[in-house]
Amino acid sequence: MGEATQAGDEFLDSAELYDAIYSFKDYAKECERLRAIINVAAPGAKTLLDVACGTGSHSQFLKKYFKVDGIDRNEDYLRAARRKNPAGHYRRADMTGFDLGATYHAITCLFSAIGYVGTVERLGRAIAVMARHLAPGGVLIVEPWLTPDRWQIGTQTINGGELSDGKVVRLALSGREGNLSVIALHYLRSNQTSIRHYVERMELGLFTRDEMTRAFTDAALDLDVRYDDKGLIGRGLYIARLRS
Repeated sequence: MGEATQAGDEFLDSAELYDAIYSFKDYAKECERLRAIINVAAPGAKTLLDVACGTGSHSQFLKKYFKVDGIDRNEDYLRAARRKNPAGHYRRADMTGFDLGATYHAITCLFSAIGYVGTVERLGRAIAVMARHLAPGGVLIVEPWLTPDRWQIGTQTINGGELSDGKVVRLALSGREGNLSVIALHYLRSNQTSIRHYVERMELGLFTRDEMTRAFTDAALDLDVRYDDKGLIGRGLYIARLRS
């Protein structure tokens, strides 16, 4: 086994790794829940933008009901999303500053990707940009990261999955620096001849319910927001509708 490789190695940015580590997620079930929410909040919705879409695993189920496009900062993820939803338009962009020249009946930002903005100021920018891409009567659905009071230092988790040439396991240890949750990640990737060790550091902003709600209310005067404490996987959902 070789020396640990720091984040930036192309393996850590690969769609295959992402899908292997998160193979436990029930994307089909989550998308049925999302469909029900959209049908109530924006009846007749036909178009959907998935912000921070990752590898397109939500898209491959949502495409049955909506014309789905997406944005993400990771080009390898975008290539995977295009394979899963060839009819969609997937572009490389940052969630805090994009302009697609189009509006959508529904916009989603899922699996706590909003936490990657890091600060309250960038949170506000991201929600405002998403709101500007909503069609009248459209709905914006954001799945938050954990609130500061729910974040626990010292939590250890392990996930694993199958790769095309072997297996991968990931051990995570939680820490905190101010209002940032900091997660130390160690990966072991094996094939028939070797095991390699990779190291990554993940940072996500810890936002209170008030900070999240304020980001929506500041984004647009005609944006009605409510909080669903159940959400898709127990992290809650912010559901905001742009008045017609």
